[in-house]
Amino acid sequence: MKKIEDKTVLIPAKRKPAFQPEVDSPDGQNDPTRIVSSWEQRRPRNKALQRGNIIKNRFRLEREIGRGGMGVVFAARDLIQEEVGEKESEIAIKFLSEEFKSHPDALRMLQQECKKAKNLAHPNIGTVYDFDKDGQNVYMTMALLSGCPLDTYMRERNFQPLPFDDVMGMLTDIVSGLDYAHQRKIIHSDLKPANIFLTDSGAKILDFGIARAVMSSEPDAADLKRKGMSDDEMEANVEGEIGLTLTYASLEMIEGKEPDVRDDIYGLACIVYELLSGKHPYERHSAQDALMLQLVPERIVTLKEWQWDALLKGLALKRADRCDGATDFLASLLPKRKEPWKRASYALALIAITGTAYFLFSPAKVVEQSLFENPGVSLVMAPAQQQKVTDMLDLAEVHMMVGRLIAPAGGNALDEYQKILELNPNNRDAIAGLTLLLGALAEQAESAFAQGNYQQAAELIGVGLGVHDNHERLLALRQQVNLVEN
Repeated sequence: MKKIEDKTVLIPAKRKPAFQPEVDSPDGQNDPTRIVSSWEQRRPRNKALQRGNIIKNRFRLEREIGRGGMGVVFAARDLIQEEVGEKESEIAIKFLSEEFKSHPDALRMLQQECKKAKNLAHPNIGTVYDFDKDGQNVYMTMALLSGCPLDTYMRERNFQPLPFDDVMGMLTDIVSGLDYAHQRKIIHSDLKPANIFLTDSGAKILDFGIARAVMSSEPDAADLKRKGMSDDEMEANVEGEIGLTLTYASLEMIEGKEPDVRDDIYGLACIVYELLSGKHPYERHSAQDALMLQLVPERIVTLKEWQWDALLKGLALKRADRCDGATDFLASLLPKRKEPWKRASYALALIAITGTAYFLFSPAKVVEQSLFENPGVSLVMAPAQQQKVTDMLDLAEVHMMVGRLIAPAGGNALDEYQKILELNPNNRDAIAGLTLLLGALAEQAESAFAQGNYQQAAELIGVGLGVHDNHERLLALRQQVNLVEN
């Protein structure tokens, strides 16, 4: 592949919408207007399922909205929710294919993975409700989303490269969801554009753990290769029958090794490369073939050298050479600190758009009130110490972007700012960062108050006042909460 000289640098400003929602689609399925492979066209349709069918005496099928290797998906009406007057009673139901149902090991594994996915309550992860059976029909219920899958969006744009700002906006959403799942020891195992769904409120990740479940009772791609299948035949077989997409699967997943966080990093890096360049980094070869052919991704000219190095680390064919986590990958791609709080303002805008913020209610005062009003002179530090502070500021901003404001313990923005102020009590960047953090807490508290969740609002206010005990906006909110509660 040809190496191209670096010529252009793009710095992200505030996030701009990269798409408009186009069609209804369920969690875990491509848009119904997508290109259907010849293999899928040969699959028998389940004639027993049609509009008007009642499933489990509860769900009325409304319309078919997706069809793929795992089965067919319908939009359905939850009759119980409808009966009690719930306006949002429409859901998506995915019925598993006959081929899938014939593998009891895969069904057991899928049931386990669905239980895990039900606990992933995050705005950047598609919601899974349940896994059940009605007669011979095995199905999953999930939230019905409005928008379109990322692969459909890319195809409708004729795979034109996206602006760096738009890609970073999507990446922030995806990393936020991935990081949340990885903290809970859940690996996606099949991250690809078809499993990223674009809505008007941000990107959502679909089908956590499903590929792993399907793979549990089927031959791996290495076995198929030994049987003499071509890449196209392998991809149709693997994607349709064992749930793994070779073009985005890590080498280790293809080899059937135990899933690892870094497998998701490989798929994520492939997506980022494709969004920025309009093409796959390894010309749609599997990682296994890319290694054998010694392929090297073509240089993306819009990235600075250090950003390109960061992307290459995510695209490393061997697991040991990839970065360790999703937030590390995001941090490595973001612009270096040049203007005070350019990145932090960008982060706050993303938090406001995605609504992604998770809190640990443990107030701890870290800054004197006077520092917010009139910070003193910042200490002159040795170069090594100053670099340490800069790295901590960068990390704190990434924590803010993915919603880790004050949780989890030991890995959040508040902790990083506190460490910085221990080294340099008058660091203006850290104080400015805390100011943004307090604004985000106030927004969350106002939202909780408006929804009638006064306890959560009070807890959020307590956290903020624990940092800055004379914050006017938070004090006013506390007064409103006290009036309602008393």
